[in-house]
Amino acid sequence: MQNHKQGALFLRSSAMLFLFMASLLLLLQGAHTISDGDADADGVVAAPEVVVDAAATATQSNLNGKVKVFTVASEPTDGYRRYIRSATVYDIEVTTLGMGEEWKGGDMKTAGGGVKINLLREAIESLKDAQDVIILFTDSYDVIITATLEEIVEKFKESGAKLLFSAEKFCWPDKSLANKYPEVEGKASRYLNSGAFIGYAPQVYALLEETIEDTGDDQLYYTKVFLDETKRAKLGMKLDTQSRLFQNLHGAKNDVKLKVDLDSNQGTLQNLDFMTTPAIIHGNGLSKVDLNAYGNYLAKTFSGVCTFCQEYPLELNEQALPVITLAIMVPQAVPFFDLFLDKIEKINYPKDHLHLFMYTNAPLHDELIESYVKNQGKQYASAKFVLSADELDERAGRQLALDKAKLQHSDYIFFVDGDAHIDDSEVLRELLIMNKQFVAPLFSKYHELWSNFWGALSDGGYYARSHDYVDIVKRDLM
Repeated sequence: MQNHKQGALFLRSSAMLFLFMASLLLLLQGAHTISDGDADADGVVAAPEVVVDAAATATQSNLNGKVKVFTVASEPTDGYRRYIRSATVYDIEVTTLGMGEEWKGGDMKTAGGGVKINLLREAIESLKDAQDVIILFTDSYDVIITATLEEIVEKFKESGAKLLFSAEKFCWPDKSLANKYPEVEGKASRYLNSGAFIGYAPQVYALLEETIEDTGDDQLYYTKVFLDETKRAKLGMKLDTQSRLFQNLHGAKNDVKLKVDLDSNQGTLQNLDFMTTPAIIHGNGLSKVDLNAYGNYLAKTFSGVCTFCQEYPLELNEQALPVITLAIMVPQAVPFFDLFLDKIEKINYPKDHLHLFMYTNAPLHDELIESYVKNQGKQYASAKFVLSADELDERAGRQLALDKAKLQHSDYIFFVDGDAHIDDSEVLRELLIMNKQFVAPLFSKYHELWSNFWGALSDGGYYARSHDYVDIVKRDLM
C-alpha cells in the first residue's frame, strides 16, 4: 500500500469514535470477528501459536504444577487476548474465572470488583492447606506478563513476603486512608493495588476469609487488611514498593523506560528509580494508553515487524463476505476529487455487499457526488448522499453514516475521506483479514513527519509524540 496515499483504521467495539481520513469500523454483529476455531465452548479465546523458549519448557511445566495463576474476565476482549498471549509466550498456564458469566462487580466507573475476591476464594478452596503451592492473581484486560514463572517466583521469594501485593502512587478508592500506610523512601510506591498479587496458598486463602458483596470494592477490601498491623504480620503481607515484580503505570510514566532487544525479540520495561525489571505490567487507572504503547514491544510482540499484527487473521469466505457501509466523507473542498472517485470504483469488493453513503459540506463537490450516485449507485446494495445544502456539519455527517450502517445491519463501516486516495484496490480485504479493533495503514506526507498516526496522547487528550513516532513514520519500524 502506498504510504503517502492512504490511511485506514479498523475498529471492533461497541463504542463509536470520530475517525479521520480512511477508516474501517466494525459494527458489533458478532458474525465476522473471530473464526470458529478461536473460542472454546465456554467462550475462552485460544491464544495464537507463538514461539516459546524450548529450553525453559521443562522447568516451566514443573512450576505450573506448584504455581497456580488466576485471572478474572467475563468476555474475551482484545485486552484479555493480549494477556493470554503474553502468558503463552512464557509457557504460563492461566485459569480464567468468570468467563462467559454476567459481570456482577459494578460498572467500573466507580469502586467495585468484589466478585473477583469471591471467584478466587471458591477457586482455591481446595488448596487452602497446600503449604508449597503459590497463588498468583492478576487482572487481565490491562495486564501484560513479561517473564517466566521461574523469574516471577524468584522475585517473590526475594521479597521475603508470604503475600506480596503490587503497589502504586495513589491511594484509591479511599484517599482518607493514605496517612495510615507505612512510610516509604524516595520515589517508592506507597499504596496497595489489587491488580496483581502473589502468595502462598494458605496465606492467600486466609486473606479472602472475610465476606464481600460482588459489587464491593476489592482494592478497599485488601487495603483494610493491609492496614491492620496484626493481620498484616500474621499473613506476612508486604507491598512491592520498588516495583521489583509488579509495575503499576498510573502516575509512573516518568519512572519507566522501554528497552527492546531486536536480536532476541525481547522487550522489557525498566523502572528507572530502582533499576528493576518488573515481570508483570499493569495499566491501572488512566494508564491504559501507555500500556497499549508498551504492549507493542513487550512479550515478544516485535521482531523487526509487528508479529502480533499477524495473529488471529480473519479468513474471508467469498460466499459469505461481510456487509460493509462505504462512507465517503468530504467535509471540505479537495483537489482531484474525480480521480478519488475513480479509485473508489476500483476497490476490489462486490458492490452488492457495500452500502454507499456520501457526505459533503463543500458546494464544489455537490454535483459530482450527485452524479456518481445517479450513475453508479445501482451497483451498490444501497446508495445515499448528503450535500452541502443539507447544512450538516462534519461531526453530524459522520454520526449519520454510523447510524445508517447500524440500520442496514452492516458488519463494518469503511470511512474514506476525500483527500485519502486509495492506490491499492485490495486495501479493504487486507484490513478485514487483519481482524483487529484498530488497523491503520500509515498515511504520511512525502519526506515529512506529518501522518495520521497519533503515537500518544497528552494528559488533556490531545496529540503527543510517542517514543517510536519518528521510526514508525519513516518506516524504520513496521
